Amino acid sequence: MIKKIRSKLSVKVFLITLLLIMSCSSVTYLCIARFAPYIYSHELSEGEEIADMLSDELSHVYFDEAKYFILPYCDFLSENCDNEFVFHIFKNSGEEIALPLLDTLTGKKMTDYKNIRPVKEYQISFADSTEEYILLLTGNTSKKSQIIEALQKSLPILSITVFMVSLIAAFFYTWYITKPIKRISRLSKQMADLDFNGLCPVNRTDEIGILSRSLNDLSEKLAAALSELQKADQKLQADIDMERHLEQQRTTFFAAASHELKTPITIIKGQLQGMLYQVGRYKDRETYLARSLEVTDTLEKMVQEVLTISRLDTPGYTCKKCSTNLSDLINSRLTAYEDLLIQKDLTLKKAVSPEVYISGDMQLLQKVLDNLLGNAAAYSGAGNQIIVKLWKETEKTSLTIENTGVHIPAGDIPKLFEAFYRVDPSRNRQTGGTGLGLYIVKTILDLHGAEIKIANTAQGVIVSVQF
Repeated sequence: MIKKIRSKLSVKVFLITLLLIMSCSSVTYLCIARFAPYIYSHELSEGEEIADMLSDELSHVYFDEAKYFILPYCDFLSENCDNEFVFHIFKNSGEEIALPLLDTLTGKKMTDYKNIRPVKEYQISFADSTEEYILLLTGNTSKKSQIIEALQKSLPILSITVFMVSLIAAFFYTWYITKPIKRISRLSKQMADLDFNGLCPVNRTDEIGILSRSLNDLSEKLAAALSELQKADQKLQADIDMERHLEQQRTTFFAAASHELKTPITIIKGQLQGMLYQVGRYKDRETYLARSLEVTDTLEKMVQEVLTISRLDTPGYTCKKCSTNLSDLINSRLTAYEDLLIQKDLTLKKAVSPEVYISGDMQLLQKVLDNLLGNAAAYSGAGNQIIVKLWKETEKTSLTIENTGVHIPAGDIPKLFEAFYRVDPSRNRQTGGTGLGLYIVKTILDLHGAEIKIANTAQGVIVSVQF
């Protein structure tokens, strides 16, 4: 119970309010009971008549016999005035004599009754004494006031009423005070859980209203800051993932490059050793020197392409773009390949729109065209066609190169842009391919923001590039 009271603000406010209201009511009741004026139902004149009679009677009796007269008059005064008035007798020195025997002192003095209202003094003397005494008629302080009696009678009902009213008042006061604080507490708990969707209702202008508005502003700012942090974290994570991916690509590439370079080196080394020792067929040096030169050319080409890839993959590398006439570049490269196409008995068809300009690096774009045209010529059999098209659309420039008479297995198409990937290794050795051509093409086109796709058609294979 104590733990619950300590942990609940509403319970604390309720109990404190209830105690305060009941305390104030109790203090008010006690003040009324203490300071309420005495209300008399009889006039002082009624008691004065009896006091006149007593003072006159005592002047004719002896002091020792006075007690027989005083007691009846006291009883008579009490009966006629409902015990609201009493008699007191004092010596001239002001000391009170006990009634009705008059043989002892009460210890009180006449000054003790000066503040009692009403009061009436009488000078008296007895028949056998010349000493004067004072008869004092005062209100009876031992009789309870009607107000006090009424308060005492109503105390049980009044206590229940005060308690119920205090209970209800404390409940509504607690609800009014703690309701907005509970809302603020719930919102702060949501904020602690990084949930910034809730808002405090702002319909007050006092300090609680100011706190609600401030908390709402804080929630909005924290939500914005958290959103920015999340975006920054996502971007950082994406950069980290990209860096890991690139690093993995570099590792894979150089591992493959090492393997691919080792093969021609091993071939050249074996041929040279055979020729040096004149082993078997290697005695025909002219033939195997020519073959070693071919392998060396392949090795040189592979090294050149590895260097090109290394340069393109260098962090921070950017190609030098300028306005390039792609139409003229394609026409010039097709002219350069005319002799090769004639030797391989291939027919060239072209539909190149004139004056098509793009922003790009001319040397890199030339390498893209040479690789694509070289692949088309290398993998097309005699009597087939190479179809080249270039056209300009509203926002894009499209280039297609199609070679007929050949198809690529569907499962190999997604892997064509991987480094050192060959659909048919034996065929690649015949054509002198290194497996890096399309990888370089894809890297260069990525630098230009272009897309490349390879697909089979009814006639052959088509490469589509969009700038």
